[in-house]
Formats: sequence, structure tokens, C-alpha cells
Amino acid sequence: MSFGLPLNGEGDDKCLSVLNSVEETISRQLRACKSQALSKKKTLEEFESLQDNPELEEGYCRALLCRLRFRKHFHHAVTCMRKPQGRGLDLARKHVTSCLAELSLMLKSQEFLKSRSDIASQKGDESCTTASGCCPIGFDVSLNSRLLSPAPPRAVQILAWSDAIRYFEKLLHDLDIICALSLDPVLENVLHFIAQFQKSVPDLVPRAFLQTLLVQDGKLYGRDLFCDVISRALSLPDIIGDKEFQSNEFVVQLGQLVINLLKILCTNTAWQRRKLGKSLQDWSTISIQLELALKREFGETRNVLADEVCLVSSACCSNQLSYILTLFCWWCRTCA
Repeated sequence: MSFGLPLNGEGDDKCLSVLNSVEETISRQLRACKSQALSKKKTLEEFESLQDNPELEEGYCRALLCRLRFRKHFHHAVTCMRKPQGRGLDLARKHVTSCLAELSLMLKSQEFLKSRSDIASQKGDESCTTASGCCPIGFDVSLNSRLLSPAPPRAVQILAWSDAIRYFEKLLHDLDIICALSLDPVLENVLHFIAQFQKSVPDLVPRAFLQTLLVQDGKLYGRDLFCDVISRALSLPDIIGDKEFQSNEFVVQLGQLVINLLKILCTNTAWQRRKLGKSLQDWSTISIQLELALKREFGETRNVLADEVCLVSSACCSNQLSYILTLFCWWCRTCA
């Protein structure tokens, strides 16, 4: 099963088929252990025991089954979240709920597995990387440092069992928040959602899924053109779908700036600090270009404050440049 890694051409599909096969076998084994109608002889003939002591059969079956199901549901959740235009979010949320349920069963199995091993009591729970306290089979901690010869020696940091459980709990809760997103095309609501989501300091995985969901094929959620999103932000639904407005030079530039802004806001705090400065420079540049264009359009030579320009733009709403400048003023107020 390659520990869930797609090491061959078939990849996750092969892994999923193996998971289903093993789950079916273990489920039959568990039902046989619990059934009082089956005789001991018949059980041993039809099902291969996992260990010599039949009294431990049910405990090991439960521990193995919840881990297999967790891996399967997590695979389905990730696959559904990758579907374009957020079509699989509802189904992905159900799989996330199933993952949390299997995770709680994994926690319950820890006591049984620890009782079968003396290693956990010797090392302590904080240093154990598995539920039983035994070393993980088939994984070399120094593998990374030996394979990356040009890179400085570094060891793979394996989380302790308790830390790994907390990591997956937070990861699943963050994915559940993303799956609950209403896919509202209103830009202000999208920015508010990202700001609230980032307060929980999500991991790289949910942030990557959020960015992929927001920006797909140069569209919001893969379905709404950013020029239409800009039109809604300006409260001008009449120009949605207007070809002249969509092809306007400043609208195209603003659309790209909004895309870059959404991508930046989905990164970690350190990356945001580095990239937001450049983004503000880009917004400043386009604001200067808009101001010059408005002066050429209206013949104004005096300096006008941003709010005053917005009033002028509202009075001349037939001009497309005024729509764009109003959006820039709105963006400045939102960032403030």
C-alpha cells in the first residue's frame, strides 16, 4: 500500500482499491469475532486470525478498521474538494465528518494497544509516535537527510501520537469551514471570510485548498468572471456581461490585482508581509494611472482627494473609468 503514497503509475486509485478490499476483510473478521452464533472451529477455518490469541482479535480488528476507514474517508474528502467550481464541497463535508468520527475511534483504541506493549510506559506518551508506543514499521527518520545530498542534513520530524491527533483534528475542522463556504460572489464577503479564516492560523493544506477554490481558471470559484465581481462590488449590476467593460484596460488590470490579492491572503503571515507591500505598490500605480486618465477625460487639472473623486465618479457613472476608481476607493476603505 506504500503507506498511502502513489509510488506507481496507478497511484491513489490502486491504494483505494486495496483499502476497500482490506476493509471488507477486516469487517468480516470483526463480525465473526462478535458473533456468538459461529463456533470457534468455523471461525478459524473461514477467517485467518491476525494473532495467536483469539481474545485479542476483536481489539486489533477495531483498531485497524478505524485507521483504514479514516484513510479512505480522507482520500474521498480531498478528491471531492478538488472538483471544479466547488461541486464536491457538500460531499466532502460528509467525509470530513466521518474522518472525525474515525479519529475518535482511533483515540479509543490507544488504551488497548498500549496495554499490549510495554514500550509506551517506558518512553512516555510525549515521545511515542504511535498509539502502541512501538516504532513505525517501514519508515526511516534519516531518509530525508540521506537522499537530499546537496541540502544541509536534516531529519524528518515525526509528530508524537497526541500531537498528530491534534494536528488532524484542526486540519479537518479547517477543511470543514472551507466546505461550508457559501460560494457568495460578493467580493467583500469573500475578503471577510478569508480574514476570519486566517485568524485560526490554518495549516498549509487548508490554505492551499482555499486558494484553489477561490481562483480557478482566472475566475472566482471557477465560474464568476472577476470583471463581474468588480461590477457587483461597485453595485452596478447593469454592466455585468458588458463586453466593452470587460475589455477595458483598467478593468483587466484590476481583475488581476484582485486575483493576486486573494492568493496573497491565502498564504502565511510572513509571506503576506513580503507580498502585500508589492501589491500595495501595484494598487498605487494603477490609482495614479486612473487619476491621469480622469484628468484627461474630465479636463481637471487640480488635485482631488480620493473621496471627492469618488463623488465625481458617482456623478459621471456612465464613464467606465469612474466605476474602476470607485472600486479602488472601496478597496482602500476595506483595507483600512
